[in-house]
Amino acid sequence: MQKTEFPKAMSLSKTLTVFIGFPIIATLISLLLLNRHLITAFGLDFFNTFWIIIIGWYLLQIVIISKILKSSGWQWSEIGLTFNKKKTIYLILGYLIFAFGLLAFIEIALSNSIIDTEKLKALSSLTPKTTTSRVIFIFMGLVAGLAEEIVYRGFAIKALVSNKINKWLAVLIASIPFIFQHGLKSIDQFWWFLITGIIFGIIYVFRKKLYLNIIIHWLVILSALLGIFQVLK
Repeated sequence: MQKTEFPKAMSLSKTLTVFIGFPIIATLISLLLLNRHLITAFGLDFFNTFWIIIIGWYLLQIVIISKILKSSGWQWSEIGLTFNKKKTIYLILGYLIFAFGLLAFIEIALSNSIIDTEKLKALSSLTPKTTTSRVIFIFMGLVAGLAEEIVYRGFAIKALVSNKINKWLAVLIASIPFIFQHGLKSIDQFWWFLITGIIFGIIYVFRKKLYLNIIIHWLVILSALLGIFQVLK
């Protein structure tokens, strides 16, 4: 008897829950960008609070995927996560060491430079402008890189392939919910998310593991921290 790749195919209902439900929730969260008073009315900094909400949502996604895998008889290794707990901790520590090293470099550079206040005001609202914002952004990047690769590469592509969908078509299909899980940003950055989604999908299909995807994804997110250098005179 021919050995199957998975204990059984991922159910359509669970796959659609992720493909449709996750982007809808992400879009609803992104609507806070148009209704900032819902946060600022409590005297909270909007973007710091917004990113903390995003962190919570990404963590929840990982928990949901974990429960879906368990209820479906799948293991983490079947979606490309083969590290044991020790190696996973080392991976995360590696990210934090690099990220906070980059933060230290940025803070030193800013403290020894003249900042153009007009350029600072004109800087993209999603670029972390303060030290506190940058620290929160680092933790947001940590969970975002993990969650998006687990959900839209590991789970999404494998779920489709387990239902006998061609792996290359699966890469394209999985890129669609990946686009719209970025909420309002998907409107003006549609092609960027589509292309990066496909590229990450191709890397995953070739390597069959998520770790390279996660590391590259982290680097892409952390590169946003360097945007603050635009305000230097």
